[in-house]
Amino acid sequence: MDITHLKHYPPEKVRALFGVTLEGLGELLTKVLPELLRRRPAAHASRPNRRRAVGGGRQRRLKPYQEVLLTLVYLRHNGAHAVVGALFGGSADTAEKTFPEVVFVLHAVCPANRWEAEQKWKKGEPRWTPDTVERALIDSLESPVRRPSLPARPKRVYAGKKKRHTLKTQVVTDAPGAILDIDPGHRGPTADKQLSEQSTVEEHSPQAAKQGDLAYQGIAGVQVPHKKPKGGQLTEEQRTENRYRASVRVQVEHGSRRIKGGRIVRDDYRLALGLFPLIAATVVGLVQLRRLSG
Repeated sequence: MDITHLKHYPPEKVRALFGVTLEGLGELLTKVLPELLRRRPAAHASRPNRRRAVGGGRQRRLKPYQEVLLTLVYLRHNGAHAVVGALFGGSADTAEKTFPEVVFVLHAVCPANRWEAEQKWKKGEPRWTPDTVERALIDSLESPVRRPSLPARPKRVYAGKKKRHTLKTQVVTDAPGAILDIDPGHRGPTADKQLSEQSTVEEHSPQAAKQGDLAYQGIAGVQVPHKKPKGGQLTEEQRTENRYRASVRVQVEHGSRRIKGGRIVRDDYRLALGLFPLIAATVVGLVQLRRLSG
């Protein structure tokens, strides 16, 4: 796959393949490629024990823009390295070595925080500011990860509710459903309430009304549904209010769904625990770019 193929792809196919719109992909490449090429000489210079001169050895099989496209396909579809590499005329080793290098650049170029993303990407329109958020919707999602090999680690990330090893990510959106920020990489057994108390939601949106599900019950300032009393029933007014709150809170579920559009966040059991926060934030940054580029 090269740039000549992309010219003949309809916009829907580009978005399905890479997770961003055609316009977003073009702007992404103009930002990422210079940064990728800038970092490589610095990485070579940081290895003083090299036996080859800079530029020596086997040449790269993929062009820089192909390396970026390969990484986007891997984030979006989470295919085997051999399959993703073959799409670009490379091997599994090519894809496996390319991904860690490029994903760090994507993370730097695509901020996951909405305020930073709009400052970097949105042009010619009034910019959103955190002070304008009227309602912050809070929820969390869990992503399966491989079972840690160290003896003390499996129990720390084993979520009894999911019956598997997971990492938890807190998602914050506004009422229309735009992702404001994420807090990824927490251990699966960590309670949603604890994540919220330790997060910066209150600091970033002090004036906004906070809303969550029953997992956030007991947190001051966070609206939750009415809980049915033991042995009793909710009143009709309480049920009506619960339905209204659910119709508002569903937007944060849609935000989680957009994040899980990157299959690597949704179901990568092979994902290294140390890279998960960076990868999750990168996926959200790409979601922000897609939204801002239309």
